[in-house]
Amino acid sequence: MVKLIDLKNTKEGLHLEFKKALNGVPSSLFETVCAFLNRDGGEIFLGVDDSGEIIGIDDILIEKMIVDIATTLNNPSKLEPPFLLYPQKLQYLDKTILRLQVPQSSRIHRLNGVVYDRSADGDFKIKEPDMIARMVAKKTAYY
Repeated sequence: MVKLIDLKNTKEGLHLEFKKALNGVPSSLFETVCAFLNRDGGEIFLGVDDSGEIIGIDDILIEKMIVDIATTLNNPSKLEPPFLLYPQKLQYLDKTILRLQVPQSSRIHRLNGVVYDRSADGDFKIKEPDMIARMVAKKTAYY
């Protein structure tokens, strides 16, 4: 778990992602959630820029964002199988951010029919059946 005070000295990677979320839930959030579920899990901080600078989220948007995240992740036509996460509001000085702790899932998840995986460089689409089969084999051996 990353401490808020350390965000500025921490870089995004295999298990950590920052998203600005200036105008609501970033569309790329769900790709990252799917990739984390399919890989080893991780933490996503909304209201933090790529350098780890806490910029915060407008208080008016926060509650709607929490509902939007829950609705999308619980919708099987978006994320299959659905996986409900509970965003946590965190206060840092006068700024509010959201943290999502995404576990590794025992299943392979698809966002809008696409399988995503995580690397140190970010999220990427998995299209080749043999790569999906390797993901399934890894999860089967683990679980």
